[in-house]
Amino acid sequence: MITLLCSSVALGVYTPAVLLREELSGYYEADLEVLERLYPPETRLKLTENKKVFSKRFEVAKLGHRMIRDITPNLDPQLVTRLLGKWAEENRRVFMVFSGFWMPILEEYAKSYRKDVHVELIHMDAVISPSWKLYSNNIRNDLFTVNDVWLFDGAAGRVNYTISMGHAAPKDYKERDNRLVIHGGGWGMGTYKETAAELNHSLDLNIVIHELTDDQAYGAGHRYYMVKPGWSPWMKNEENEYTLPPFGEVIHQRFNEDTGVKHSFYQLICNSKAIISKPGGGTLLDSLESFTPVIFLEPLGEHEACNAELWERLGFGIRYEHWMSMGCPLEILEACSENLRSYKTQVLNYGRCFHETAANIGSARPGFL
Repeated sequence: MITLLCSSVALGVYTPAVLLREELSGYYEADLEVLERLYPPETRLKLTENKKVFSKRFEVAKLGHRMIRDITPNLDPQLVTRLLGKWAEENRRVFMVFSGFWMPILEEYAKSYRKDVHVELIHMDAVISPSWKLYSNNIRNDLFTVNDVWLFDGAAGRVNYTISMGHAAPKDYKERDNRLVIHGGGWGMGTYKETAAELNHSLDLNIVIHELTDDQAYGAGHRYYMVKPGWSPWMKNEENEYTLPPFGEVIHQRFNEDTGVKHSFYQLICNSKAIISKPGGGTLLDSLESFTPVIFLEPLGEHEACNAELWERLGFGIRYEHWMSMGCPLEILEACSENLRSYKTQVLNYGRCFHETAANIGSARPGFL
C-alpha cells in the first residue's frame, strides 16, 4: 500500500496527487489523504472564508503566505490518532508527501508505530515552498528513509520529472482554438481579473471564474468556466474517493459540468494557445504536459517567482508585461510550445520511475510494498 499525503489549500498539489494515485493504482494499492480532513469543522469553515478574502485581495494572500506557521495545533487530535491507528493496522510504510505540513504527523507515526517508514518528499516548485521550509531543517532521517523528489529544479535549471495527466498527447499547436486560458489557481488569486479586463477587446479568452455572477463580467466574446459551485477538495465522492475538480462551462450564469471528459480543465488547456496565470507549480505541470506556454502574472511569493524564472530560462513562457510590450505576438507563444514539446522527451515520468525503483528495492527487501 502506498499512501499519498497532500493538502487541498492549493489545487496545484491536490490535483497532481489525485493523478499520481490513479497512475500508481495500476501497480499497487494506493490511498490518498487530504490534510484538511483532520481539521475540526469550524476550522474548515474558516479556511473557506479565508479563500474568499484571498481571492478578492491578493495583497492579503501574499501577506498570509509569508506568515505560514505549523498547523499541527489546529488539527483534531482524535482524528489524527484514529488515522495513525489505521495506518498501523494496515502496515502502511511507504508515503508520498506533497505538503510539508504532514511531516509532524509522519514523525509521530514513525516514533510510535513503525521504524521502517519510507517517505518520498514531492516538491512541486522550483525552490523550497513555504510548507516545506517550515520543516526542511528538522526532517528526522533517523526516523525514516527519505527521498527528495524535485519535479522542477531551479538550482540546476531543469525539469526532472513529470506526473502523467492520463491523456494522449495534446493536439498540434496550430490546430488549437485561438484562445488563451486565464485563471488564478484553485483559490482564484492574483491579478488575473485585472488582466482579463485589460485584454477584453484584444484577445479571445477562456476565463476561469469563481462566482456564477462573474459570467460575462469581462465581455461577451469570451467563454467562462469554473469548478462546480459548492465542491471542496476535502469532499469524497460516492465511492469514498477524492476526485479531480468537477469542471464545466458557465452559460447564462448556469454551471454546465463536463462529465464526458476526464480532467476537463486540462483538456481546455490542451486546446488553448497559452495559459495566463500566476506561476504556481501546478500550472508548470499543466504547461509541461500539454505543451502550452505560460504568460506569467504576479507571483504569490518567492517560490512562484523562481518558477517563472525557470520557465523563462527554458524558453517555456514569458512575463505578461514583457509580452504586452512586444504587442502580444502569438509567434513567441508557438515557439515556447515547440520548446516544451522538444524538452518533454527527456523528462522522466515520476510514477513509472518509482515503480521501477520499488521493484528493485522489493527484490532486495521483501515487504517494501
